[in-house]
Amino acid sequence: MSSPSSQLTASVVEERLRAELIDLGVDEEAIIPEAKFDELEIDSLDIADLMAMVAKEFHVEIPRSELADVTLGQLVERILAGASH
Repeated sequence: MSSPSSQLTASVVEERLRAELIDLGVDEEAIIPEAKFDELEIDSLDIADLMAMVAKEFHVEIPRSELADVTLGQLVERILAGASH
């Protein structure tokens, strides 16, 4: 992402995650802040692709093992917190 992290907002992060999840085949209606990754019916390779995108675009590394019980909303918060450092 080319914009400075100071301009990074929850809605920007959420929309980028939403677009990536749709590209991975997740039903758009399932992509809500309360949805947990384990409920989105994506495999471990898709999760790896998603985390690679997060690392590349937001410069935040999140291990797959930490996503087991995380909601999309919590991931957005984690990305924002990590990007602000």
